[in-house]
Amino acid sequence: MLWYNVIINLCARLFFATILFSLLCRTSVIRNTINTLAKNNLSKLKFIAIFVAFSLVDAFFGAQLVTRCINNQLAFVMVSGLIGGPIVGTATGLISSILAFFLVPYAPFSYHYILVILIGLIAGFFANWLQKQHAIYADASILGLMFTFFYLVINISLYTTTLPNSYTVEDILFPILFSYSIGAGAFMGILEDFYNQQEKIEGISAKTALKITNNSISILQDGLNTTSASETADIILQEAETFDFVAITSLDEILGFSSYRTEAPFVSFLVDDFQNLFKTSFKQDAKNLDVIRSYINVPIYNDKHHVGYFCVGHILDSETTPFETTLAHGLGTMITNQITVHSIKEKAGLYDKAEIKALQSQINPHFLFNALSTISFYCSQQPQTAKSLINDLASYYRNNLTDGNTMISILNELQHINAYIHLEQARFGDRLKVDYDINIEESFLVPALILQPIVENAIRHGLYQKLEGGRIIIRIDKQKKSFRIAVIDDGLGMTSDRLKHIFDNTKPKNSIGLTNVNQRLITLYGPKNKLKIYSSMNNGTIVIMKIPFQEVSENND
Repeated sequence: MLWYNVIINLCARLFFATILFSLLCRTSVIRNTINTLAKNNLSKLKFIAIFVAFSLVDAFFGAQLVTRCINNQLAFVMVSGLIGGPIVGTATGLISSILAFFLVPYAPFSYHYILVILIGLIAGFFANWLQKQHAIYADASILGLMFTFFYLVINISLYTTTLPNSYTVEDILFPILFSYSIGAGAFMGILEDFYNQQEKIEGISAKTALKITNNSISILQDGLNTTSASETADIILQEAETFDFVAITSLDEILGFSSYRTEAPFVSFLVDDFQNLFKTSFKQDAKNLDVIRSYINVPIYNDKHHVGYFCVGHILDSETTPFETTLAHGLGTMITNQITVHSIKEKAGLYDKAEIKALQSQINPHFLFNALSTISFYCSQQPQTAKSLINDLASYYRNNLTDGNTMISILNELQHINAYIHLEQARFGDRLKVDYDINIEESFLVPALILQPIVENAIRHGLYQKLEGGRIIIRIDKQKKSFRIAVIDDGLGMTSDRLKHIFDNTKPKNSIGLTNVNQRLITLYGPKNKLKIYSSMNNGTIVIMKIPFQEVSENND
């Protein structure tokens, strides 16, 4: 009954290894390692280390038994190849063989280590095929039986080593065939259960995410703001029934938040935690936070621009589950998609407004009447000046007919502004002074009609009401990744209340105005490049915009 002792020893050691592998598959580290095994070299190294460790531990404890020359190294190498592919299988066989040679130098057969490395390589080529099968454990058992039979045939035909304690080839033949094939099937069965659990988790999370999407789609259709973010966070917390808190944020502040705990001290500590998360772009370890014990962070994008974060987590549990991770990423994608849809609709509306504005400027009776009256005056007094003003008027209206969707060079935009300023200076004389402070050596692209509303606003609302008039400075500077354009006037300025509500687009407007310019900048370049306005009563106004660098082609000049 010597074969009986061999099979008990081999199967017992394989049993403990499979139990340990099953427990490891429940940890986030090993789950991520398995999921990224095909495309991440670090994951391959981790997986190789795991099965090399299994092999060495088995060889070490097997060396303490009378069957010390018989171990499960081949089974572990086969499994590593069947799961990780040829590179993993070969590397596991090579490393474990080198280490095992020094740890347990008594090999069962002469060509044992060479065959182990070869079978690890061959098994790896079956990895992709095996994962597509419906019964991974059954197919893995058959492959394990085939590889083990191949191993034994080669070794028996080249057999030169004497087995210890009167063991014969017949004593170990059946135990090795049985244990290695069953062991391969058991490991792959654990992996199959891992994949099935993931599919189940993804299915449940998809169903939950779909339900939440249906309930929140009407809320997010008008874009992401404090109201829509708060209502969406409430829905997610109630429907998901797994998170302790849900937060939707911009890049530096909380837009919407919902939690099962609403006590003042808790909320205060939580706000402090989020301030730390904002400072580290949500890379802060939860161990260093006050009340958040674990969290999942998903970036939110508007088109390609990073605009905020979707963050969920726990205040008691120190870990998040695979279901929560999958659900959080699905919900984050949903929020991004809704914002993108809103942005597309908004962009289409802004283009329409730009076209309407161009038509309004074309037939603006007050500006046209004033310009023609001024030109009429100069016709008799200064004919050359009148001719120049007629050219400026023609240039102004020709440029105003440009589609708001068009990108033009900054030089063309400044020419358009210059034509408008000449017409206004001819009317108001020395009361209107304009300086250009251009600190760039190359041109760059800007949206058409992006500066004219700002300059017009500065003249009409900032300077005209001052009896002595005033000065406007148009300043352009180059920064690292963008160009900074500032329109500075020393006019009347505005109150803090008016400045606070200057972008309120709920009131009807007769022109494109600052609100529309601001929305166009956000739509085209993201919220980081929104219009910035600084003003106070009797101290003038500064309007600043940033334009990311875009090279000017010959067609734009």
